[in-house]
Order: sequence, then C-alpha cells, then structure tokens
Amino acid sequence: MKILFRVDSSVDIGSGHVMRCLALAARLSSSADITFICRAETGHLGEMITARGFKLRMLPATVPFNEQQDASASLQGLDKHYDLLILDHYNLGAKYCRVMRSQCRYIMVIDDLANRLHDCDILLDQNLLPDAQSRYTNLVSAKCQLLLGPRFALLREEFYLPAPARQLNRILISFGGSDAQNLTGMAIDALLQLKLCGIRADIVIGASNPWREQIALQLAQQTNIALHVQCDYIANLMHHASLMLGSGGTSHWERCICALPGLVVTVADNQVATTRYLAEQGACVWLGDAEEMSVNYLASQLEKYLTLPDQLEMMSRAANKIVPANAGTQYAVAEIERTIRGMNG
Repeated sequence: MKILFRVDSSVDIGSGHVMRCLALAARLSSSADITFICRAETGHLGEMITARGFKLRMLPATVPFNEQQDASASLQGLDKHYDLLILDHYNLGAKYCRVMRSQCRYIMVIDDLANRLHDCDILLDQNLLPDAQSRYTNLVSAKCQLLLGPRFALLREEFYLPAPARQLNRILISFGGSDAQNLTGMAIDALLQLKLCGIRADIVIGASNPWREQIALQLAQQTNIALHVQCDYIANLMHHASLMLGSGGTSHWERCICALPGLVVTVADNQVATTRYLAEQGACVWLGDAEEMSVNYLASQLEKYLTLPDQLEMMSRAANKIVPANAGTQYAVAEIERTIRGMNG
C-alpha cells in the first residue's frame, strides 16, 4: 500500500501534528510505502521525518495559505497513484482533498476542530468531548467512517513498552515542541521557588524551541533538574514522574496512558474544550490559559498538589481510564485497515 501524509510543523504550528503522524506512519510502515509532504516553515521537522526512514517532499513556505495552490504543489512530481492520503492540517480541508483525489484512492483526515468541510473516507478525532458523536454530522459525508475519542489516540511505540516504577516528588515539565510563549522558562522559575525537599524535575523541549539557549542557562547550576531536547523516551519520563506540568493537545493522551496526574495550561483555543472536559472527569487539573500564568501561580499549584498524594492517586486512576493500555495507535491502524478492506469490497 502506498500512503501519502500531508502535515506541517513550525515554531508557530508546533510539532504535535507531525509527531502523531509519525506515530501512525511507524505502525503502518510494515506494510506500506510512505511519503510525507511538508512546507519548509521555520522550525519544520523534515530531518526527523527522513531520520525515521520516510520519504519527504518539501513545499516552499508561501503566505497566505491557499488550498488549491497547495494541492497543485503537492501533486507535482508525485507518483500517479496512492492508496491513501492522510491529511493532518488545520488550514486544509475539502477543497484540498477534492484536488488530491485525482491521485489518491482513499482519503483520511485527522482533525480536532470540527470547523470546516471535509472530503474524506475516514476521519479521526482523538479528543474526548461530550458532543463527539455529533460534531462532524454536517461536515463529512454519511459514508465517512468516524474514528472518535482517545481509544484512537496516535501514540508512539514507546508508550506500549513496560513501565518503570513511579518516583515520588519527581516532576515532568513539557509544553510541546516549540513553546513560543516560553512557559517552560516560567515553569523553571516556579520550580526554583519551591520550598519542598527532595524535588527532582525533568524538562522536555523540542529542537526547534526558540528559547533553548536561555533555558539551558537557567538550568546551568541546577543539579536536580535535567534538560531533555527532542527526546524519544518521554514515555519513560512520564512513568517516572509523580506529576506533570504542561500543555494540552496530544500530551493529554500520552499522560493518560501512563496514568500520570497533570496540571495543564492551555496554549491554544482548540485545547480548551477537551482540557475542561478532562478536568471534569478528574483526569487533570486545568490551571487556565497561558496568558493567565505567572511564576508565583505555577509555584503555588506545584507545591499544593505535590503535598496531596491522595488527590494525585485519584487523578492517576481517572486518567488511566481514558486511554487503556490496549488502545491508541494500534487500535486506530486496525480500524483504518478494516475500513479500507471494506471499501475494496
């Protein structure tokens, strides 16, 4: 099977779209020939895609975004036929897909927003929302197969490996690959205010983080705080941690499958609804939007929850129910393959 991925990453977009597509591609690669198409935005992850063994075509970064032009550029130089196009992009929708159908037999869309029309055969939205079953009613055809909810969360293989033991008073801080607002730096300052003894912390940032040098300087004299750049072992860090401070998005499902309690700061509008609903389920604590954060507030929240082990345990159990160990990428791939077999008759 020949599969085409269309996805972007940048300092502004972040790395989450590419990372979940890479998780899906890794699961599909045993039986598929996979090509990625990405724009050459500042902070793109092209080197990571090729390092994982996938083909890559880079499109020039042009502003403003135009679906017709992007589709025409995407088709240039491609083979004449692909079995499946997988689109994960907030700026591309039905117009893009209609053009791409000339060379792609089936189309799958990965979406979170439910705010535009889609021309696709499969749609995956891994978010947990009370209205999940009705969000796409008027946005896709009646024949479109919907894969909805965290049981389809696109998680990397590392999250299915045996888990190491959890460590008390160990904090994990991660605000995504780019963290344009430098919440990481604010969280580090908050850590340094904590008066609790025996605290250890792991800080995870992406290679494209624009504050990378500044963060390294903040941590230069800290023996109890470790910095990890573009690591491929965050699942291990999550299993070690007793509490995580970070953003919403894909990290929600990574935390949940690791049963890790989380203090969550929303960094984009599309993270709010899911974060609020997860907090209502007891699977995390929503601290508020990024613009509302301060060093003192983050320090007070970290100190509060680190001294409430019973509450952290309740949060851990609630999170673990959201994404059970046998769910996620493997479940999504099985459904994708089953759906395509059904369409082939």
